[in-house]
Amino acid sequence: MTGLEGVRGYGIYRHSYPTGTVTRGGLHLTDPAQTTVDVLSRGTFTKGVVVADHAISKARFPGLFMSKTTLGQAAENLPSEAKRARVNFILGFADEASGSAGESLSRAQMHLLGLPAPELQCKFYDALGFIGRTDFFWRDQGIVGEFDGDAKYLEDEYLGGRSARETVLAEKKREDRLRALGLRVVRWDWATACDPAKLSAKLLGAGLKPQKNTALRTFHQRMQG
Repeated sequence: MTGLEGVRGYGIYRHSYPTGTVTRGGLHLTDPAQTTVDVLSRGTFTKGVVVADHAISKARFPGLFMSKTTLGQAAENLPSEAKRARVNFILGFADEASGSAGESLSRAQMHLLGLPAPELQCKFYDALGFIGRTDFFWRDQGIVGEFDGDAKYLEDEYLGGRSARETVLAEKKREDRLRALGLRVVRWDWATACDPAKLSAKLLGAGLKPQKNTALRTFHQRMQG
């Protein structure tokens, strides 16, 4: 016993259960899979989905992405059944097709709000050819949802050599083509994604109809705090 077992500070935790470790800068640390499930076991449902989507994504986490199986095995090391259940629930919801943290957060909020699950990264075409991929698509309701972070219009790595003005114009033309297919298009930003009431108002205002059965959300509503 060191006397520090119960100390929590600066985001550092001492673990009292066996787990794999790696060494960085002379420190023994939990390996990436164990670190991920530790984070999932302590945070809210929405934050957990953001982390889990990123961790399993080959596109967003190249070279270090992990499978759900690997993370599920790491979760077996957690000291309580409640934490294991919490992590496995989030992993079951996680989707590597999510394209950004904002999309992951939005999808988790939709779930807690009782809104129907969207399809991710759907491709659309018209007579002119490929229009693009959308962040969210509710096929039966004919609604497309797009999360727009500021970086999409301001940071060079997302602009692809275009100016912000050219990018906005291209997005407008893309949206016009989607609407010409008979689809409704709704957009939101970080401030809306972070606020369940605002996101709900935005999506319901676009005509999205909530699910009738909300019983399955009881478990993870308790995970919000």
